[in-house]
Amino acid sequence: MSFPFSSISKLFIVVIVFLTGILVFNLYRSIPITETIVLDVDKGYGLNQVIDTLNKKELITRPLILKAYVRIFKSRANIKAGEYLVSKNENIFQLIRKISEGSVYYRQIRLKEGSTFNEIVTLFTNNQFITKDNNTDNLENIKSILDLDVPSLEGQFHPDTYNYTKGDSYIDILNRSNLKHQKILEELWNLKSLDLPYKNSYEALILASIIEKEGIEKRQIAGVFIRRLQLGMKLQSDPTIIYALGKDFDGDIKRSDITMKHPYNTYHIKGLPPGPIGLVSKSSIEAAINPAEGTSLYFVAKGDGTHHFSDTLKEHNQAVRKYQLNK
Repeated sequence: MSFPFSSISKLFIVVIVFLTGILVFNLYRSIPITETIVLDVDKGYGLNQVIDTLNKKELITRPLILKAYVRIFKSRANIKAGEYLVSKNENIFQLIRKISEGSVYYRQIRLKEGSTFNEIVTLFTNNQFITKDNNTDNLENIKSILDLDVPSLEGQFHPDTYNYTKGDSYIDILNRSNLKHQKILEELWNLKSLDLPYKNSYEALILASIIEKEGIEKRQIAGVFIRRLQLGMKLQSDPTIIYALGKDFDGDIKRSDITMKHPYNTYHIKGLPPGPIGLVSKSSIEAAINPAEGTSLYFVAKGDGTHHFSDTLKEHNQAVRKYQLNK
């Protein structure tokens, strides 16, 4: 028995319409999740493997229909490995397009002002999504990889929030941070006045790192330190003692700490310590390059985040008794 051609055509059209309806329904149906999730696409995956993953997670139905769609319309799509955000109310069509376009999920890591290099390394080491490069346990190797000719890695990176994708190396993040730091330091150094007591921009960076730790009145603090350097006075900055003590610092600076012989103890040495003591913000470099004018040579914390500035030691001691000793 044979069917008329018109009947076969109608049946074919009905089937096509039915399959198209199923496809459209599956493509534009919201993914059944109640909160945003992260989909991990491994290296070497194609869209078919992505569909299999979604099926295993019970995020789709009728995977064969979706694979047919992918085969017809997305056969040349290059899949970028990485993480992809799957949002609530997002549909499969949007997700497939996101993955085929390589719109990966960027995580963020914050390098904070004042952080030491050891603290940065710990931050990276404790992050499961960042890859640690080979041969980076040695500081000299890191200098070589980053092409840095500096005495210390302290202060060589710009504090900021950096985007990265899962599997990125921390050397890559450090490199981006260092390039940003170098650009800022160079630009600001070219704006310096001629009467500053620095031999080079590295010395300006050293003082800026101390200013970073001292307080919010950065230009006033910079002015005090600049005048002390010009007069041959010791800087006498508590943050340099804390840096020198490292892990031995228990939250309280003792008399023995003040008198200890250490190249970073500015109560003991004259001039600048041999290197920066932490990450430096742009505003601290600006302060070191363009300090506030004035006559003060001392300052003491008032307990509210600000400082009292004094011209003489007598006035300073009075301020210490008032704000530190409560007398």
